[in-house]
Amino acid sequence: MGGEKLIRVLMVDDNVEHIQLCAEFLLKEEFELDAAYTGGQAIEKLKTRKYDIVLLDYKLPDINGIDLLRKVRPLGLNIPIVFVSAMDDADLSFEAMKEGACDYIVKTFQYYSKLRERILENLETCKVM
Repeated sequence: MGGEKLIRVLMVDDNVEHIQLCAEFLLKEEFELDAAYTGGQAIEKLKTRKYDIVLLDYKLPDINGIDLLRKVRPLGLNIPIVFVSAMDDADLSFEAMKEGACDYIVKTFQYYSKLRERILENLETCKVM
């Protein structure tokens, strides 16, 4: 690897199997994947660790992803937040982007194989306010 730093990803999702599948598709030589299973865990992790990008699900046990996004943005972290949802919903996508998400990815079978590319793309192109 030659001393290159790992891309630190916080995945906020209550589905353990989903997080495990994502971990299999993200090379350990490139990515360090950390998981938060609730919005509360995500906020605590974001306050105590540095991440390069956040992947945020909509349906969480304690809060929905839009409301969590609203709570995370004032922390002033200046990192891309990518919404990831099983719902292919244009209104939800629009609302997530309006609240500051950089991207909206629908969980499909192709999603896993393209996750690495989408993360790298968002790290490169997302302009964080």
